[in-house]
Amino acid sequence: MTSTYYPITGIQVGLGPLEGQVPLRQEVDAWYTDPNNVNQVNLFFLALAKFQSLPVTDKLSYYQVAGIHGQPLVPWDEKTTSKSPGSGYCTHNSILFPDWHRPYILLYEQRIHEIMINDIIPTFPDEDQDKLTESANAWRLPYWDWAAKKKRESSRIATYEAPLIVKEPTVTVQTSTGPTEIPNPMHSFRTERPMGEYGINALHPVGGFPYDICKATSKCPPPDGPTTQTEWINGVQNDDQIAASLRTADWYEGSRYTDTLGEAVYRLFSQSYFSNYDAFASTRYSQGMSPPNYLSLEDIHNNVHGWIGGPNGGHMSIVPVAAFDPIFWLHHCNVDRQFAIWQSLNPTSWFSDRAHQLPDDGTWSIRPGAIDTPNTPLAPFHTNLNGTMYTSNSVRDWTKLGYTYPELQPWLAKYEVDGQFSQTAYTKDIRAQVNRLYRNPILIRPPIPIPRLPPILDPQPVPKPTLPNPGGPVELREAVAHGAATSVKAEAQPEILKIVPEHDIEEHDYIVNILYERFALQGSPFSVHIYIGKDTRVGSIYNFSTPAHSTGTTDGCENCRIQEDAHTLATGQVPITHALLQDVQDDEKPLSSLNPDEVEAYLTQTLHWKVTKSRGIEVPLESIPSLKVALAVGKGTHFSDEHKLSHFRDYRILHAVTEGRAGGCNRNDNL
Repeated sequence: MTSTYYPITGIQVGLGPLEGQVPLRQEVDAWYTDPNNVNQVNLFFLALAKFQSLPVTDKLSYYQVAGIHGQPLVPWDEKTTSKSPGSGYCTHNSILFPDWHRPYILLYEQRIHEIMINDIIPTFPDEDQDKLTESANAWRLPYWDWAAKKKRESSRIATYEAPLIVKEPTVTVQTSTGPTEIPNPMHSFRTERPMGEYGINALHPVGGFPYDICKATSKCPPPDGPTTQTEWINGVQNDDQIAASLRTADWYEGSRYTDTLGEAVYRLFSQSYFSNYDAFASTRYSQGMSPPNYLSLEDIHNNVHGWIGGPNGGHMSIVPVAAFDPIFWLHHCNVDRQFAIWQSLNPTSWFSDRAHQLPDDGTWSIRPGAIDTPNTPLAPFHTNLNGTMYTSNSVRDWTKLGYTYPELQPWLAKYEVDGQFSQTAYTKDIRAQVNRLYRNPILIRPPIPIPRLPPILDPQPVPKPTLPNPGGPVELREAVAHGAATSVKAEAQPEILKIVPEHDIEEHDYIVNILYERFALQGSPFSVHIYIGKDTRVGSIYNFSTPAHSTGTTDGCENCRIQEDAHTLATGQVPITHALLQDVQDDEKPLSSLNPDEVEAYLTQTLHWKVTKSRGIEVPLESIPSLKVALAVGKGTHFSDEHKLSHFRDYRILHAVTEGRAGGCNRNDNL
């Protein structure tokens, strides 16, 4: 009897030559603009376009793979019924969040490689196929490091940007018959008919137009207006708004404040910020958790979903349809990278201990309230033809899945000491790379800029990347070397600062923690915004949820209502030390230091918060009685040795700032 299971193995070719060496998933802008990758880029566009064109009924089509995450709420690669009606397979507000998404991204990567090998390369002349196969086998899915600043022609300084590869609506690719312009498959995903005909529900409560009428995905669509329904149906891609949100709009308003995103990511990796694995992995609240643990990998991930989708309901902003947007895969590849870096810095931290295992909110394959363990099946992802499921234990080592990331290459000679691999040297170098990428210069003064390597090969602007090939695909590399194709620009590279303080610096550190019911407002997506002063928004968190009455069957999402009734709690965090430092330096602000007594008095007058749902509609704080906003002060030590990550510790709650206010933390809240 022939099995119908699809084995997800990862790309197990292109390995070596050194022991343990696997190909790198590269940062997407660096990969996309590197002339050495021009064959890979060409194959990627062609394969992704083919992937997206497969019939929606095909189990291995883009539509079906994207649908695993949420809608159309059908089983994938198995014959099952939902254990949590109204929910897809994805795990959110769950300790399994980073683990489950690892084989999901692996499936996507594997499918693109299979299409390169089986469908695209055979269309080229025989004499070109070996070289193209070599390029395909070395390819791995790129990640978008949204927390690394990049220099673009349009900006004076390096800042957060949308990836170049998604911006143009069309791209020129090389086919066996010559250069051809095609719709850019990274720009949006399109279907021939409205997606409602393929099983996508309307999801009206998100606001504005329903998802079932869409024939394309949207990023940051405009508010309702005379022409927006047509735009909504055909897809709106507002990349400038994504960049604005990453830079300022949802963290810091005004040109002074542009570092919160990178700082939040930096704290993920800093010394002992999290007391255990579950605090790092998930937004799920645990009674008595320490103040730093309100931050999490999932918390930051949620915010990026909100910024890409936008306040007007773009696909990335809501769980059931997020994975249909092609940018989802670059985003989650980066989340997996952050997970892998944290694992490398904390190799013994896991959740095998029952004390660190949490109940699940429920998914298609997990009943609500089930305790997640490292052996919980990560459905619907099978490791073999017999239907064995992946587990967190079996995805713990990502290199066995055929890939790694630029920061994580233990086979390099620089990690050898006396002819043996040195874990100490490896870990120290990872810390140095994290410092260069994400440590906030305002906390460590003065910063010394170090140019990013490799150097600029061609500083000339290229308005629309194309893949010309006058001599056939194998000659692409030579053509590019002589300036015939897309050039590498310094602006595509992440900005790296080598922070070299003269001595260790210790100062007070301030964070705002937010506790909320994930399914407050009947599960509608909402944001909690933190302000210092009347108009200066210093951060926000996004709940990334699903309206309980808008998905699943005609009666809505049963599991969402269960979570709503159970008052499932989630956490988020906004670091504000750098905002306060800016105010200290502002002669017009009545703050002269970070002394806790002075900061407490200052923030008692100036710290406030508000909640908005879709379309930016403000929500009365009294309508979310679960909301608790707390200010905590601790200590931060920032080291002159770049091989040491900052150490944040000894936090306590400053109740006087928030008590007695709607949504504020009181002394008897035990937070």
